[in-house]
Amino acid sequence: MKTTQEYLNSIHRFGRISALGAIMVMMGIPVAMSLYTGLFPGVGTIIKASIGLLAIFVPITITEVLSYTPVLGSSIYLTLITGNVMNLKLPVAMNAVKVLNVEPGTEESDVISAISVATSSIVTISVMALGAMLMVPLKPLLTTEAMQTASHYILPSLFGAFSLSLISPQLGGGILAKGRLKGGVVTLLLVIGLYLLSPMLVSQLQGVIILVALPVTFFTTKYLFKKGKIEVKLPEDQQSSN
Repeated sequence: MKTTQEYLNSIHRFGRISALGAIMVMMGIPVAMSLYTGLFPGVGTIIKASIGLLAIFVPITITEVLSYTPVLGSSIYLTLITGNVMNLKLPVAMNAVKVLNVEPGTEESDVISAISVATSSIVTISVMALGAMLMVPLKPLLTTEAMQTASHYILPSLFGAFSLSLISPQLGGGILAKGRLKGGVVTLLLVIGLYLLSPMLVSQLQGVIILVALPVTFFTTKYLFKKGKIEVKLPEDQQSSN
């Protein structure tokens, strides 16, 4: 029977191998197509075509790793490989940890996040495969006015459910953080100000802005915590007060 440390080591080892394999597959497809067709774009052409995307997605990717890893733990490998982080994987992991009342950042939380993310990935792939097979038979239903109207509410409903876990003072494991949303007020005002000055700038540099927002939110929250504006109560503190 594996110990917890052996389990975590095996997850990290398998995650690195899987990430490397995913990169090789994604890079291998265009290389294979070039070899098959005999068309090889020059380095200058590749850089010119991708520089705009790299300027946006490189900072965003760095931000995702820094901000999601403390929440998702070792399941970050599978999360980033399969994608759909904000509207599926992150809410699933956070909800699983909260439902089971496990303290975030612990080994138990890591295991639960891994199980929930893996389950959601399997379900997603199964639904997508089933949807692809039934796309033609269900076309008359999917093109109806009612379905077109309902499709506009899918993302709002997902983000609405996700926002509830962010608004709630309960962090899981019986920990309460009262007033924790105050830590994001300064960041919110800064982003709103930047957007009012230049919406295009915010759109193009959203990854960089998130990287800057992380330390701003951290130090703001730390300052408010020291001033007593944000209170964190552990389970034992709540029991003693009762």
